[in-house]
Amino acid sequence: MDHSKRIHVMLVAALIAACILGAGCISQPDETPAPAEEYTFNETDNNADVKLPAGSRITISLDENPTTGYEWNITSTRGLQYVSDVFIPPSTGLIGAGGVHEWQYIAAEKGTGEFSAIYWQPWENVTGDETAFSITFTIE
Repeated sequence: MDHSKRIHVMLVAALIAACILGAGCISQPDETPAPAEEYTFNETDNNADVKLPAGSRITISLDENPTTGYEWNITSTRGLQYVSDVFIPPSTGLIGAGGVHEWQYIAAEKGTGEFSAIYWQPWENVTGDETAFSITFTIE
């Protein structure tokens, strides 16, 4: 093979290699899912009916004072995926001061989900006079 044919073959091979390598460098549209929306609820939302999109993060914060023996007894239904809960102590440092109990959920399934709670001392019988909290979610 003479010198000019070799150069021609090498140029064609380099062009083909560049096309193959270049094809892998084509940028794809950003398919990163949108961040989940976050919703926060507290005592002022008692008995509310809330519409929110599936995948939303839900935080429910209720005042609690475990030093008195009272605590929230919660129930959540299908559609709400439990993530975590934590008691946040008061920042005052006063003995016997109450804090806040926070529950986190994800609106996991389309449909209806409910979070309900009663504030009671667990060794006592439920009388119906307990403080109650309830919120219903329509997950779309």
